[in-house]
Amino acid sequence: YGGTEPDSGVRMSTDVAMGIAAVFACARVLSETLAELPLKIHERRADGGKAPATQHPLYDPLHRQPNRWQSSFEWRDQSGLHVVLDGNAYSQIVPGPRGFVDQLIPHEPRNVTVERLPGNGSGVPGPLQYRVRLMPSGNEIIIPDDQMFHLRGPSANGAVGLSVVALARESFGLARAVQSYGSRFFGHNAMPRGILTMDGKLSDPAKTRFRESFKSEFAGPSRSHGIAMMEAGVSWQAIGLSNEDSQFLETQGFSVGEIARWFRMPPHMIGDLS
Repeated sequence: YGGTEPDSGVRMSTDVAMGIAAVFACARVLSETLAELPLKIHERRADGGKAPATQHPLYDPLHRQPNRWQSSFEWRDQSGLHVVLDGNAYSQIVPGPRGFVDQLIPHEPRNVTVERLPGNGSGVPGPLQYRVRLMPSGNEIIIPDDQMFHLRGPSANGAVGLSVVALARESFGLARAVQSYGSRFFGHNAMPRGILTMDGKLSDPAKTRFRESFKSEFAGPSRSHGIAMMEAGVSWQAIGLSNEDSQFLETQGFSVGEIARWFRMPPHMIGDLS
């Protein structure tokens, strides 16, 4: 997303963002709500009413099965997830027995590049085309805009939607850093960083053996709160802030609220009742 290093030190991507509970919850609420709504094509009757247009060539692909392996719910859920996180959802339009839209084949946004072709010189922009990398082969195909259903989120240029993962990389990065910090803290068991000091001088192999022996005895949740027996002349000095000193829980709570704002999500809908 531009190659800049986030201040949090966490390089952000859609996969990393999805590992943050608040981000995953927001994305699921929005995509599943879109997917569960009825999707039927209706026709206007002469008396002013309406009726399902079951003979329309788009009725079956949209309402029942857009492709051979997905239901309408699954396809819309996936498309909604792509729009919510990446700002774009792409589905290739494939004609066939059911008509000009026989199948809608979804492509992951990370594998699609949108290109604007040159205009006619009158100031009117040219058409779009989509360069799609096929997985797992890695081969590329070019799809013209009339063969691609492109669902966009908010867009700055009208061609490509804005990625919330890219825009919110600092907020998401902070949440991920706090999550990683908590995992490491309890994974070491919460044995804080510290310094072992001793009289005299040890060789490099002896220092390595002593360090590993200390970690094997006291690091990890199953060995927390053990009693450290130091050899003669050895002492332990903890360094760094405690969880309380760094306001760990308060930072976690702030991150949840911040993420909810990025998605315009009421916090109680993702389990935050604070």
